[in-house]
Amino acid sequence: MISRLSLRSTISDDAVLKKVTARKEARFKFIDLFAGIGGFRLGLEAQGGRSVFASEWDKTAKEYYFRNHGDYPFGDINKFTGEHLSDEQVDQLVPDHDLLAGGFPCQPFSIAGVSARNFRGSSHGFSCKTQGTLFFSIERLARIKRPKVLFLENVKNITRHDQGRTFNIIRESLESAGYAFNYKIIDSQSVVAQRRVRCFMVAVRNDIAANRGAFEFPKFPEGSIPLRSVLSKEPDPKYTLSDKMWAGHKARTIRNVERGTGFTALEANLDKPSNTIVARYGKDAKECLVPQTGRNPRYLTIDECRQLFGYPETFQLPASKTPAYKLLGNSVIVPVVQAIASSIKRSYFSGRDMRQ
Repeated sequence: MISRLSLRSTISDDAVLKKVTARKEARFKFIDLFAGIGGFRLGLEAQGGRSVFASEWDKTAKEYYFRNHGDYPFGDINKFTGEHLSDEQVDQLVPDHDLLAGGFPCQPFSIAGVSARNFRGSSHGFSCKTQGTLFFSIERLARIKRPKVLFLENVKNITRHDQGRTFNIIRESLESAGYAFNYKIIDSQSVVAQRRVRCFMVAVRNDIAANRGAFEFPKFPEGSIPLRSVLSKEPDPKYTLSDKMWAGHKARTIRNVERGTGFTALEANLDKPSNTIVARYGKDAKECLVPQTGRNPRYLTIDECRQLFGYPETFQLPASKTPAYKLLGNSVIVPVVQAIASSIKRSYFSGRDMRQ
């Protein structure tokens, strides 16, 4: 079982933010798709991996990826994997790699995303012509580049979306590409002070799995980390909700509780982990309202939010609340990624036949 101390101590090391392994010493090479601010990269580099390619379309995410990792990601992955390209062109454009990592866009599969699209009459999941189909970039790279391992992340709802048909498409697509598919729903609350439940998928190329064995996800500690463990003693007053916003929150909460649906904004229990922090947290902070004595509740500070995702203290984020929360809300929990990456390395990138 993984200890909380081991996850925190390795991730917080400044060396994780640098080129932690020389080219000749890298245990494995990986590509970082839908890279965001590089949460996957931190976890994989901590296990001896070296990034050889990164792709991210969001301008602010690309800027902070560069600030923290020294590489500026390419943009739209479809420019490297689209149908306008032959297999030979894709093979030439994307470097060889041992592991493909990516938290492919989750909005088409999330509960909130599906609800919003249903309301607007829009498509969702694999019927969505934009983000939903980006999974097929992963499938095409798997078929052409043949990495040993695919390491993917998405919202937990992906397993139930469209009565399970979406997830079956993902599984069957990767299995038909020659991979043994494994997944696990993991809650982060035992390694950070946030309840964030996500579906992690690890697909291992069949010949590698036959030689090195089936993949097993790591076991995480029991229990949870309380929100109060990350709270600042003297937060900046700018994080306190205005009287107008707090009054509106309370009024809407009362109405919606009575009718059994809709917006609710309740103060957080500091002895429990926070609720899931989403990209829209900067709008109204309803996912985690931190109570204050004698004052309106407040937002989490940017630094507190950083800790809820397991990013190191030296990690650079925007000074403004809204863009910082958006970048983190679209991110992964770094210690969870690192723990899974450790199991992947131990199983497939260490000892004999490492470069198979």
